[in-house]
Amino acid sequence: LSKLRGRGATLRLAALGFLVGVTVCASAANFTTLMVGRMIVGIGVGVGEAIDPMYIAEIAPAHIRGELVSWAEAGVAVGVVLGFASSLMGVGWRIMVALGAILPMVMIILTTWVLPESPRWLVANHREPVARAILERIYPTETLVDDIV
Repeated sequence: LSKLRGRGATLRLAALGFLVGVTVCASAANFTTLMVGRMIVGIGVGVGEAIDPMYIAEIAPAHIRGELVSWAEAGVAVGVVLGFASSLMGVGWRIMVALGAILPMVMIILTTWVLPESPRWLVANHREPVARAILERIYPTETLVDDIV
């Protein structure tokens, strides 16, 4: 999917799936509906977890690439800890699950209006001028963008 539509579109799709799954879970009237919602969330998370490190690795400068990918993975671990911690605070499970919709909404906004498409994907899809413009915007001015493209 990310080869066809790009990393940004795939991240938006994953966030949308997560958002739909969270909504199904938070409004579930029975166990079966809750499990269907969890399955949708799982697919969204799985797609996001596969594409997120790839996107970061493709867009980040080499000297901080590993650090940024590591921070993204650490963020997942922090999210899991916060999820468990919220259950200790006596918050109702529906509210806890519904709060899981915040980050996917932020991700949809970021991938739509802030984050550029992966230059690697753009080059692979014969859109070198757009990739060059993105690289010139995100890399320091002394970087030879032509060597990257």
